[in-house]
This record gives sequence, structure tokens and C-alpha cells, in this order.
Amino acid sequence: MVGTCRPRSRWARVVSLGPILSLVFAGVVLVDSDIATAGVAVACGDTITSDTTLANDLTDCPNNGVVIGADDVTLDLNGHTIDGDAQPFEPCSEGDFCDVGVANDGHTRVRVINGSVTEFAVGVFIFAANRNRVISISSSANSFFGFVFLESAGSAIRNSSGNDNIPPEGDGLGLFSSHRTRVVGNTFKRNGLGIHVSDSTHNLFRGNLISRTQDGPGMLVEADRNEMRGNVCRRNGICILVARGSGNVVAGNRVRGDDDGIAVENGRGNLLIRNRIVDTRKSGIYLGLTHPPIGGADNVVRNNVVIGSGGEGFKVTKHDHHSILRENVARRAGDDGFRVQSRTSKLTDNRAIGNGDLGIRAVEGVTDGGGNVARRNGDPRQCVNISCT
Repeated sequence: MVGTCRPRSRWARVVSLGPILSLVFAGVVLVDSDIATAGVAVACGDTITSDTTLANDLTDCPNNGVVIGADDVTLDLNGHTIDGDAQPFEPCSEGDFCDVGVANDGHTRVRVINGSVTEFAVGVFIFAANRNRVISISSSANSFFGFVFLESAGSAIRNSSGNDNIPPEGDGLGLFSSHRTRVVGNTFKRNGLGIHVSDSTHNLFRGNLISRTQDGPGMLVEADRNEMRGNVCRRNGICILVARGSGNVVAGNRVRGDDDGIAVENGRGNLLIRNRIVDTRKSGIYLGLTHPPIGGADNVVRNNVVIGSGGEGFKVTKHDHHSILRENVARRAGDDGFRVQSRTSKLTDNRAIGNGDLGIRAVEGVTDGGGNVARRNGDPRQCVNISCT
């Protein structure tokens, strides 16, 4: 089981890999098709054991596309498409891969490059395989995932796209129990969920475009010590949600037109810094939840800018504890610039300008670190339970 087993986020999904793996994996019996030369014709279900460049499309594969059968292999799609038949393969016997476009079970230093995979259960599946590279691959119209890395380490996916995988189950990328993975310069559009990270640490997500998810977050994080840097979000349910996780860094991301911007619902010691969030329909940044009542602690929200949010610019619920908001800016929020409901929060050097209601609405007991500014907000008091200039 991969998913939440603690109080549930209002966005979080329980994702069980059991039904998926029953379709796509429980081990594989390799059949060497002796196709280790470049520019060869490959058939659906073939296993490659040396560098291979495709000379043809694979069309309407009833089961698997291509299976990787050795270490140190490059599969170059050469601009071609590996196409499934958009139907689940049944029955899938125990001990078989089923309905995977490109499948790698345990082989290291494998590269999959330059082409398209479509209409499988999972487009590209990397299982227990370290130091793999997926580069310039489009994986779309799959029923579960465009890409999956499971129990893998030291891999990368770059300059690829996981778009239009079929909602609600079809996600762009799943990273499960995988570590030190680099996800750089990819696009994830119109999926059920853009990127799902669970029980995976020390991964980097940088420069990705995530847009128009149809079942919630652009990026759902249920993991510790990951970095989300310089990504762009457009029109998702929420851009980046740390549903549970500690020690994550969310830095320099750009959000426009999502329902909510960035949130930490349950986790400790996360850093949200230098993000710019514009025109969200609800909150810009929030910590903790009221319904259900969950929250984290010791999170730092610093140097973020929220402009034109429909609700609060920044919100801290009473279930989040000892978090710090420092040097943030809230402008033109439809409600309060800052709404802080946790008495253990600390506010220092924040600016709230031209918001619809109060600049800063804090409960009694909030620590005033000084230097907070609130001007031209709708409520003439400007701030409650904290000093503002």
C-alpha cells in the first residue's frame, strides 16, 4: 500500500499499488529476441538485451511494448511510438509484466530516450532499477501512470512529458519508495494528478510545468526531505501540497490561477521560500487544516509573494504549531492578507497591502516579531492582535 494512513488531507488520495501491480508486474520471464543492433524492427513484447534503436512504430500492443532485459542498455525510440490497445490485459498471470509500454525490472544504467509511449496501464515502469535515465519521452493516454519509479534510486527523468493520462486514476508521474531522483524540465498536463511522491527522499523536482490536473494537486507530496524548486503551476486544484512530510524545501515556484497555491497540511520543518503566487481562487499559502483537524509544526514561510488570491493570502490554522512567517507579502487578497489562528505562530517583517478585509488577522498570543506593515486594507483597523505600521 502506498498512500496516506494518517488523518486524511482534503486532497490526498490513497493509492494502492496492488491492483496496478496485478496488472503490470510481479516479476518477468525474459525472452531474448536477439535485437541488439541499431535500426531494427521490434515487435510488441520483445525483450532487448543490448543497445537498440527502433526502426518502426509498435501499434496496438495487446500486452507489453518493450521489456528491458539487461544492464547498460539504451533503448532509443528514434522518434517512434510504442502504442498499446487501450484495454487492460487479462488475465495477467503471476510472474508476468502486463500492459506496460517500456518495462525495466531491476536493471541498472538503462536509458530510454526520444519517442512516445501511449495507451498502456503504465507508460514507462522502472522497478528496483538504479541509475536509469528517461529523456525526451512522451507518455500519454495511459490508464494509471505516464511514468512510475518504484523502489529505485539515483535515476532521472528529463525533458519528457506525462500529459493526458486518463483521470481520475491516470497520473503523470508516480515516485514510490525511490530516492535521489532528478525530475527536471518536464511537463505534466491534464492528468488526474500531476506528480505523486510517496515514501521517497532526497529527490529534486526542478523546472517542471504542471497544469490543469483534474483530480486535485499538481504535486502531492507524502514524503520527507525533497526539493521542489522553480516549477510552474497553472490551473490545478492546488499547485504543491505537502499532505504529510517533513524537511521538504519548496522554493522559487511560480503559481497562477490554481484553486490554492502551496500548502503544508501535516509535517515539520518544511521551508516555503521565494514562491510567487498570483490569482488563486482560494488561499495563496496555508499551513494545517481545520476539517479534518490536522497540522504540522516548525515550518518556515519566508519571502513569498501572494497577489490577488480569492481568499486569504496566507493562512495558518490552529492545528499548526510554532511556525514562522517572515518577510512575506500579501497584496489584493479577497479576504485577509494574513489569517493566523495558531497562538504559537510568529510573524516578523511581513507586508499586507490593499487586501479586501484585514491586513493581518491574528489570534491572541501570536508572537509579534516586529516590522509588520499593513496599509490600504479594507478593514480600517489594518491589524488585529499584532502591531503594524
